[in-house]
Amino acid sequence: MESSENQPIVIVGGGMAGALLALLLRHHSAAAVTLVENHPLTLPDEPPLTPSFDARSTALSAGTLEVLDALGLGEAIREHAAHIDTVHVSRRSRLGITRLRASEEGVPALGAVVENRWLGFVLLRALYADAAIEVLAPERLSAIRRLDDGYQATLESGRTLSTPLLIAADGAGSRTREWLGVSARSSDTGHDALIANLSLASDHQGIAYERFLNDGPLALLPLPDRRFALVWTGPRDQVDTWMAMEPEALLARLQEQCPADAPRLTGIGERQRYPLVLTHACAQAVPYGVVVGNAAHTLHPVAGQGFNLTVRDLVQLASTVGAAPAPGALSLLQQYVQRREQDQALISQASRWVPELFRVQQPLFAHSRQLGLVAMDILPGLRQGFARRAMGL
Repeated sequence: MESSENQPIVIVGGGMAGALLALLLRHHSAAAVTLVENHPLTLPDEPPLTPSFDARSTALSAGTLEVLDALGLGEAIREHAAHIDTVHVSRRSRLGITRLRASEEGVPALGAVVENRWLGFVLLRALYADAAIEVLAPERLSAIRRLDDGYQATLESGRTLSTPLLIAADGAGSRTREWLGVSARSSDTGHDALIANLSLASDHQGIAYERFLNDGPLALLPLPDRRFALVWTGPRDQVDTWMAMEPEALLARLQEQCPADAPRLTGIGERQRYPLVLTHACAQAVPYGVVVGNAAHTLHPVAGQGFNLTVRDLVQLASTVGAAPAPGALSLLQQYVQRREQDQALISQASRWVPELFRVQQPLFAHSRQLGLVAMDILPGLRQGFARRAMGL
């Protein structure tokens, strides 16, 4: 039998989390990695250079950009991304605004927003450029069996893989997580997120807007070529209405909700909706197995922290197990979990409670949260602490 030192680490799930983890593991060690993904992962003949009016996007924090820089991918990502120079946070119909500025935090940018298809292309190109990363796609896991020093994974093609560490990165409904014996709690918020791209009459000047409304937050994230990525959350029946509205009527409704100094909206692309069902794995590590990405935790999209939290998880996991002779040892995986507990708990609680706080209509709460926005704008220490956490630094 092949020694565990020569067996690849197996990642199930080839989305952004799985792909990035494969690259991080290679960055931290000489270990081989096998990536298993249900869907085809093929490089297009031509890079997707033309901005799309209908593509989904991801907000990358300054900390995430530093990680991509360390992998040699940051420059390529920035070629087709829009920098976030200012974050404008406000509450509709109330006084109190706070602005987080890159110039005040001493960083080139607070973050950047990039279309998922370009981010995916850059990650996939890097995967295929590393001969020690095997990409099996389309391929599906059909069973796993616990060994004395790892797992044996059986694929639908009939091939078997022996691995010292099996990683579940196959999304919130992860089958691999279940096979590892890890349960998950799901909480349906009763809200959906409406996603679309918007065209603008003028340049956004690198400003991202987080606008708290009675029904839920509205985010406008800068994209290249005078565009915003819209993330608008609200009760499911309200999102039904938004999805059914004519484009001109929805644009008018949106414009009413935007801050007065935001650019005028001139067009809206294809609308998509995503139910806000929050998932939390009851454990993130078992002997020779670990759960990451949306398989481990999903967050409310407020402040765009979900992927950035996952990136910090992946960096810690890769640095903890990457060069270890027994990467699946439970004591090692528990070290990873313990090092990530505080950050995960803080971001999870904030993403859950902040939208709820801003929806409360009682005068006492309304007054308190406005004082909070005013205080953040006046007190540099409070504002900078919040900014450093949001940037993942």
